[in-house]
Amino acid sequence: MEKIILKLHEFYSLEAEINGSKNKDTNEVIINGLLNEKIKLSTKYWLTDLVNRVTIEKTSIDKLKDGLVIKYAIVDENGNYSIPFTVDKVNEENEIEMVEQDGVQVPLKVVNPSFIGYQNELNELLGQEKELEYKPFKLSDFDEIVTTDNYQLLFKLIEKGTN
Repeated sequence: MEKIILKLHEFYSLEAEINGSKNKDTNEVIINGLLNEKIKLSTKYWLTDLVNRVTIEKTSIDKLKDGLVIKYAIVDENGNYSIPFTVDKVNEENEIEMVEQDGVQVPLKVVNPSFIGYQNELNELLGQEKELEYKPFKLSDFDEIVTTDNYQLLFKLIEKGTN
């Protein structure tokens, strides 16, 4: 087994490279994923082992992300959490400042400080590094695959100088 250091956000990309990914709104395939390709059974086994390890890390990261949402979010009457990008600007008298827009008075919006705090902490979290243990692959493990997808992170897991 080998080890590689990845930034936490790279665990999401690696999982997509292995399992594939679809646009949640349109169901359009973004990347097919190597496990959905015709490959040798032994390669598929080690890819499955790798994605299981990645999934464990992603679950831990997701729990940390959920904690950040709880820290910065507003909870509505139905218990839903949200972190709006903008909020109404309030003056010293705690009154909402208004501006005219197309002949109508509307609240003046400013960037939500909670959104900025959330983004800063999330970026800091996802920029941290974590070690991942894996069985290195050979380029020949993927000889049968013809693809237009780019597997940048998985390429890092291929032994150098091997066919």
